[in-house]
Amino acid sequence: MAQLREIKDRIGSIEGTQKITNAMYMISTTKLRHAKENREKNSAYFSALKNLVERLLRHMPESEHPYLRVTDKKPADQTHGYLLVTAEKGLAGAYNQNVVRETERLMKESGGHSRLFVIGETGRRYFENHGVAIEPDFEYSAENPTHHVGRMISSTLLDVFESGGIDDLRIVYTAMRTALDTEVRVRQILPLISSMEKVDLMLAIGVTNEEFIFSPSPEAVIEAVVPNYMNGYIYSALLESFCAEQNSRMLAMQTATDAATSMTRDLTMEYNRVRQRVITQEITEVSAGAEALKV
Repeated sequence: MAQLREIKDRIGSIEGTQKITNAMYMISTTKLRHAKENREKNSAYFSALKNLVERLLRHMPESEHPYLRVTDKKPADQTHGYLLVTAEKGLAGAYNQNVVRETERLMKESGGHSRLFVIGETGRRYFENHGVAIEPDFEYSAENPTHHVGRMISSTLLDVFESGGIDDLRIVYTAMRTALDTEVRVRQILPLISSMEKVDLMLAIGVTNEEFIFSPSPEAVIEAVVPNYMNGYIYSALLESFCAEQNSRMLAMQTATDAATSMTRDLTMEYNRVRQRVITQEITEVSAGAEALKV
């Protein structure tokens, strides 16, 4: 009987866990649907803004604006900035682990000095536990990204770059390739001209005879347009990461739910076998007792 109670308790525990994983799956499904809708709404705006910036840079005269300036420091003296997008919590498969590993690889290969701007509690906790310094006053949530959050992040990073706190800035985030697959992407977003390579722009944009009049000046145009571009870029990356996070969590919870179903089925069969043995043993003992009384 003790064995039967033990198996029954295990079945109850697994079924309780299964309810939790199934609920988390449903929550992630809803969040993913809303995130995809926001991503689609933002896509057209950001594509138009990106195209505008590309055209401006293609015709931009030589400028000493900080957003366009490439450092002439030696590699060992450069300070690289990394904007890392992780989740607020785990239970999302390898989502957080993949982003963190890619960032560690970049830091090791780039040399020089590094400054980490980490979005998401999971990433902050990981680097703090491993003794890696992160920006202490840079605390933003990856949950339900908004334009306002993107604007605050971009404003902070532009100020740091413009003041010389970092020589370049890369963003490390996760994007959905398919419904079953995600990938970690790394994009350099500052200095702007390095992230868009002028030669590539001239090949990418078909119109070659455009004439641009920069009013009141090229620097003023850059000062007005780049913050909006950075906001759009970071907001798009946050949306993409949030979609990938929810998709990864859905897959992880579905796998956990399926595993719980399989374990419950196996334990139920084991419970029935043990129960059958107990019943058979009891019948045998009763029969033996009856025979003994006859004697």
